[in-house]
Amino acid sequence: MIEMKHIAKTFDGKAVLRDFSLTVAEGVTCLMAPSGRGKTTLLRILLGLETPDAGEIIGKPERVAVLFQEDRLMETLTVGLNLRLALGRAYDPEKAEQCLAALGLPGSLRLTVSTLSGGMKRRVALARALLYPAPLLVLDEPFQGLDEDTRRLAIQAVKQSARGRAALVVTHDLEDVALLGGRLVNLQEG
Repeated sequence: MIEMKHIAKTFDGKAVLRDFSLTVAEGVTCLMAPSGRGKTTLLRILLGLETPDAGEIIGKPERVAVLFQEDRLMETLTVGLNLRLALGRAYDPEKAEQCLAALGLPGSLRLTVSTLSGGMKRRVALARALLYPAPLLVLDEPFQGLDEDTRRLAIQAVKQSARGRAALVVTHDLEDVALLGGRLVNLQEG
């Protein structure tokens, strides 16, 4: 269980987060708010990429699996090499193929990333996070750019991956929350 207690963050005199507390336990926790209300800032604080002005984080594991809003893939490498680079010794081609197939990308390990569509790249980036062996999964808008069918496949893959670990998922869609069976946390302005 990860606890964020009384987190505050200000940029240029504007409070983005003010006395915000959140507990992320096993299963899916969905974070929602309109754009610009601090969701990504909160994730960056959780990941140690930003320092809060106040507050503390308790129980954050050393290893965290992350999907950023940007896919951050190596375009000139294959899907398999992208996964291998991120996963290191944890890379298992059979598990990678199973995860990609679950995301609607069977047989894609040898495809070069630059040849993939935007939605395919998003699913490869998601597979990389889902396959990473960490007790905490942090996904920033994981279903953006996916059509209805692939979005539903991705939601099922996230649900499966969240079993036995904590997942914090940023989304703008209440249907995503319902389909994930997640606990909804609404981040209010300031």
